[in-house]
This record gives sequence, C-alpha cells and structure tokens, in this order.
Amino acid sequence: MKLMQQVVLRSPLDLRVESVPVPTLSKGDLLLKVDRSLLCGTDVRIFEGRKSRNVTFPTVLGHELAGRIVDSAGPIPEGIDTETLFSVYPLVPCGSCVACLKGHENICRNRVAFGYQLPGGLSQYIRVPAEAVKNLVPVPGVTAGEAALVEPVACAYNGQQLAEVAHAESVLVVGCGPLGLIHIRLARTLGVAHVAAIDPIAERRNMAARSGAELVAGPGADTAELIRDWQPGGVDVLVMAIGRTDALTPYLCCLAPGARVSVFAGFAADAELVVLANDVHYNEWTFVGASSCRLDGFHSVAALIASGRLEVRDLLGSEFRLEDAPQALSAAASGTDLRVGINPWLN
Repeated sequence: MKLMQQVVLRSPLDLRVESVPVPTLSKGDLLLKVDRSLLCGTDVRIFEGRKSRNVTFPTVLGHELAGRIVDSAGPIPEGIDTETLFSVYPLVPCGSCVACLKGHENICRNRVAFGYQLPGGLSQYIRVPAEAVKNLVPVPGVTAGEAALVEPVACAYNGQQLAEVAHAESVLVVGCGPLGLIHIRLARTLGVAHVAAIDPIAERRNMAARSGAELVAGPGADTAELIRDWQPGGVDVLVMAIGRTDALTPYLCCLAPGARVSVFAGFAADAELVVLANDVHYNEWTFVGASSCRLDGFHSVAALIASGRLEVRDLLGSEFRLEDAPQALSAAASGTDLRVGINPWLN
C-alpha cells in the first residue's frame, strides 16, 4: 500500500501530520499530485474554530491549490494533459438548488468544497471526484504558486464583477493584504483609471503603490479628507478587503452618488454594518456581497495570469513544509506576510 503525508485537522487547534494511504479512486476519478497549496484567512479561522459553517472534521485544509494529474480510474478525459499544471476550482455545487438554478452556483446551499469537506491541498495527493473533473483549470507557463493564486484572484474577480468595477472611474480598496493588493491590480487590469488604498502597515502601502494605487494612506482622522480631495466627486466603488466594519464607516462620506460597496472579506459572525437608510436611499448606493468565486471567473482569471497580463508572483510569501503547517498558519494569521504557501514535497 502506497503511503503519503497529509496534514489533518482533527478538531480546532488539533493539527496532525499523518502518514495515510494514497486515495483510492472510483470510476471517473482523477489523482492530483499537489505541487503547491496556499493559506488564507479562511484556513486560519477554521483552524482556530472561528469558522464552522460547511466544515466537517476531520478535515484537510487548503482550498487554494495547484498540481498535476498522475493517475485516473478509467480513461483520462479529453483536455486533461498529465504534463499540464492545473488550478483547482474548490466548489462542487449540486446544480439543482435555488442558488444553482439562478446561476449562483458559488453560493449553492448543498455545495461541497475542497479544504472544508473534501480533503484539500495540505496533502501530497488528493482525489478529484468524477463530478469535479470540470473543476480542473489549466494554467500553463507559470509556477505552481502562481497557479494556486488563481483561486483568491477569482474571488476578487467575482467581487469586482458584482460591484461593476470595470465601469468605475475610481475605486477605493480598504485593506492591503494579499487580497487587497489583488483587488488593486485587478481593477487596474480591468481598466479603472484611479485606485486608492488604505492600510495601517507601511510595507503594505508601499506594495499598494507598486501595484497601481495612485493614492495610498494609513487610516486616520484626516484620511477621509485626503480621499475627498483626491476624488472631489466621490469614489465609485469601495472594496472592503479586510473583515472589519471600520473598512467602511469612516469612508461613507467619500462615496459618490450611485456608488457601489463590495462587502468582500470574511467577517466575524456578529459583525454589523451600520448605514443610515436615508444615505442609501437618497444617494442610490448599492451594497453587494461576494462569496468565493465562479467557475467561469476562474477560467477568466487563469487566462489573465497565464498570459502575464496580471502579475501575481511577487504576492507569494513564505513557503513551508507540511510538517511546519502550524508555523505556516501562524504566518498567514500574522498579517505581516504575503500569501503563505505549503510545498508538500519539501524535506
């Protein structure tokens, strides 16, 4: 019996590196050798027990991953090349619930997800079920880390599509962690002329400027005034790229008539947005949520990254071994690293 290494989360804070059998395949399944998995705030919240929705224990974290097909149960489907690097769309929707029937498969009420229910990328190999083979999206000509970044970029793309960022003249991104930086770059790639960014950490502000933000500032008493001076007519889209309500409330006075607000980041279960109803009413503001991503957006983003139109390599941060997963999660939670990675084959 062939064995592999896998990081198993038995329960919150109970993380173990285990030697387990390589997955057995059923008809139509594929076996993916994981080349890279990245960690985000969702992984941290699951590990710490702050996120429980859709999570089943024991679980294997890692929904941002890339790898190559090395085995199959039956013929390998047309279009699946064993030499190609694939990013994995992490959601497997049911296709028949109200959300799916309305074209919102990313918020399917019955979905299963890699890294929540299906074993994720903190493993040397994962089974790709037959019904998820369509989730394999090729990303040729890039590194495994860049291919794994397709997932978070696709999440940003989904949020920007919902907020109609491509039709905006100005965008304000609050929070310049890896996702905030992705939002800045994606907005510029989609043709937004003016982008501003807010973050308390100087190095993140520097990266925001290098990513295309023409105004960068830390949060403070005069920040809203700086934004109003920058865009006297108001900001067309505000992206809440950090899960804090003060990513919005200080900047409501900076929104243009008809502005859109993307409630993008993950928030605490009891977080509340407080907005005066008449401000929304008289200004015709639109608030949109953004949950995960869609398969069509995944393909669009993979093409942007593979073509080099969207540069993401410098957003990759520290890289760890499987056995160092606790340290990797700490680095991901610190807010001082970029997109932290796990290489399952590092010794």
